Amino acid sequence: MTETVQVEGPGPAFQTVAVIGAGNGGKAVAADLTLQDVNVRLFEWPEYASNIEALKQTPIVEAHGVVSGEAHLDLVTTDLGAAIDGVDLIVACVQGPAHARLATELALLIEDGAIIVLNPGSTGGALEFRRIFGEYKIDKYVLLCETGTLTHCARAKGERGVHIGLRVAHIAFASLPGEATADLHTLLQPLFPGLKAKADVLEVALCNGNPVIHPAIMLANAGVIETRGPEHKFYAEGVTPAVARVIEAVDGERMALGKALGYDLISEPQMCREQGYSASADYHECYSKSPVFGELASPPGVEHRYLHEDCGLGLVTYVSLGEIMGVETPMSRAILTMAKAMTGRDYLKEGRRAAERLGLAGLDEAQRAAFLQERRRV
Repeated sequence: MTETVQVEGPGPAFQTVAVIGAGNGGKAVAADLTLQDVNVRLFEWPEYASNIEALKQTPIVEAHGVVSGEAHLDLVTTDLGAAIDGVDLIVACVQGPAHARLATELALLIEDGAIIVLNPGSTGGALEFRRIFGEYKIDKYVLLCETGTLTHCARAKGERGVHIGLRVAHIAFASLPGEATADLHTLLQPLFPGLKAKADVLEVALCNGNPVIHPAIMLANAGVIETRGPEHKFYAEGVTPAVARVIEAVDGERMALGKALGYDLISEPQMCREQGYSASADYHECYSKSPVFGELASPPGVEHRYLHEDCGLGLVTYVSLGEIMGVETPMSRAILTMAKAMTGRDYLKEGRRAAERLGLAGLDEAQRAAFLQERRRV
């Protein structure tokens, strides 16, 4: 059994934080930071206001698990301007497909010197934010940060509760520009102890294991997912030895991309073990035998972020990076072809986070380093 964390105050760096998104991760982050004596404002978009209806009446998140207690929030709102006005830090806990909308809305509101943490970045979120901010020509310095995975494994419970099963122990982290990573890591680590500084946000993007894992399981189990839905255990039942071999093949392409770009990436199951999700770094046992993954249910069908996000953002990035770096990605391509047939969406044609759209095409090594490391106005 995991021991409950006794949280303590983080010091003066970030006293007021806006958490964007009131799903599982947002509620977990809001509760954890509040219990560390941070003043937290929780935002949700109006169309998802049911996520916060009870919290607007009584702004207390009841946290259970490795972080527990009653977290008294400063503000719960559907007004983005009110949520971010004067805060020290913005933590966005929204799914990757929502990043473009959030960046567009923040471009009209963001203050000079703002710090935004995409938790998680979902393979290239910080670069997508930079592109959108650039399109709006906001002419401000904004520090963008990206994590490779969500800082908490959590599930919302009832109207005001959240169960936090894990505070993730190894979270890839970098800022855009990369020259600010070390300073921001020092400031943020008291709030999120698992943060591990990486070279830049592109390395962090390649530390996101979801594109490696989720699409393979979804496609191999599509029939049972569509018939049994949440009665089916996504990892415990969905990762057989054959499925694990597909996961391993995709992971090999991810690590080959990392090597071509100069990053020393570890295998996805090894990352899971370091994060605290599993005791095994074997591609089959890591997921099928994990005590954390074990009870997680499958989605109700294929119209889900496990394909729309992890194919449409992640695997598209892998394939397009492979094209410019000379790295073959046949398994990623095959999964994208299958996913297109199942969902009717041509993720490669959409190119949401293709390397070109992220600003990475046509750059030599020195130009890429400058693009990722040097501070600039957006």
